Amino acid sequence: YYRAVELLFRKGYLKVVFATATLALGINMPCRATIFCGDSLELNGLMFRQMAGRAGRRGFDLLGQVVFLDMAFLKIRSLVSSDCPPLTGEFMLSPSTLLRALHEWEIVTLEQDQGNELDREKLEIIRCVAPVFSIPFFRSKQASLETQVAYHTRFSIDLLFKERLLNQNGYTRGLANFASHLFDIEPANFILARLLGKGLLHKYLEREQKRMIKGQRRTHLTVKLTSILAWFLCRKRLPNIVPKDRVPRKKHLPSADSPALPALPPAIAEEVVAYNESVFEHVQELAWTVASTEKIGKDPRQGDMEMPLSGKTFRSGWDPRGEPFDKEKSEFAPKLIKQITRYRSRSPFTAITGDGDEFTCPADLVSSARNLLHLDMNTFPTVAVPMLEAPAGSFEPSNSWMVDFMIHGKMKYLWEDNGVDPTKAYNLIAKFKDAIKKATTALGYFAPEDDIVRKTFKLLHDEIDKLMKVKDGTA
Repeated sequence: YYRAVELLFRKGYLKVVFATATLALGINMPCRATIFCGDSLELNGLMFRQMAGRAGRRGFDLLGQVVFLDMAFLKIRSLVSSDCPPLTGEFMLSPSTLLRALHEWEIVTLEQDQGNELDREKLEIIRCVAPVFSIPFFRSKQASLETQVAYHTRFSIDLLFKERLLNQNGYTRGLANFASHLFDIEPANFILARLLGKGLLHKYLEREQKRMIKGQRRTHLTVKLTSILAWFLCRKRLPNIVPKDRVPRKKHLPSADSPALPALPPAIAEEVVAYNESVFEHVQELAWTVASTEKIGKDPRQGDMEMPLSGKTFRSGWDPRGEPFDKEKSEFAPKLIKQITRYRSRSPFTAITGDGDEFTCPADLVSSARNLLHLDMNTFPTVAVPMLEAPAGSFEPSNSWMVDFMIHGKMKYLWEDNGVDPTKAYNLIAKFKDAIKKATTALGYFAPEDDIVRKTFKLLHDEIDKLMKVKDGTA
């Protein structure tokens, strides 16, 4: 459709085109005038320049006109004078990316085994795909990115094998197709595959179906399913401050614990905790393995012994004048050496506290790892793990915005109850609905039509779609 409109406009068959942000990037439609009708939170300097640049394109018109309609002068001034933000990529090397590549490779292998002609030779496909999992996409003066990318690929395979999505030969198995189809909602795809594979979602919905009361919205299966999925899909942290302009109302009430998300059922919570602990242990092993490839203090460029602010460098090991005692004769030496904390992946400055390579939480690993490692919170495909150290088996408090919307169906109340303004709420609900639609499509390939999970997912998508079209429920 985009290509048809683009071609007809360039040929002159279409004189005027009304569009949203779809005209900002990735389309070639030079014109004589560009008109911005109204303001939007998504209208930034980059989008303005991309859309305004279509007017007066070189080689087509000598002069282009940009018109602002119903927009504040301050916003216009900020757009015209703003700098273009740097373009950043969205690609992230993750287990889901590797799973999709292995799945496509399996399809190519099957096509070849069946005697079908391939569009490209397998060797050419290997040369195209291999750099994605062996060459880093950015540079670092300190981190050994080539080594980390190579080990990350190996550990991703190990993680997929532990999740029973790959067999010993590297071929997909179980719910691998389901997880790869939902690649863009990682780690929710792995969690859902676990819950479906062990039948926990089926048991939960069957139990709640017996308790459902037709006149009580909170007991409906779609609301109960949302209370589970809201922990994995479009999750938002619990707001620190709830707007003070909350007006008591007699109807359209939120959930009982609003704005906090209801706790997961014990069986599902136990499975999620087991998954989080497995992933965290997995990333710790990855960090330890990568750090073991380079000895601390061996390469000054790594900055392991350099203070971050002053730049002062400390030596590694004993004083250059020699050891302070004779190991063979001294009784104190073996006792001192025995109590020294051994570490490889932890920074020497944080290891002064006596901590070794056992990290307490993801934030501890990210902030305390050696400069040799490049880690961030996106490295951990975990669900609702607390940022700081917390009791075992606990989850980060999360927002009940989606559950509340499913109960009362009014976006305007999400600001009062959950601190989510209507514009953000609409975008979040649309993303949530798209994820549900993908999951419903994937479930249709292996679940029968009367399957309770498949039917509830389909009903949930239809209800969200209907609520978004209701006049009172739109932003």
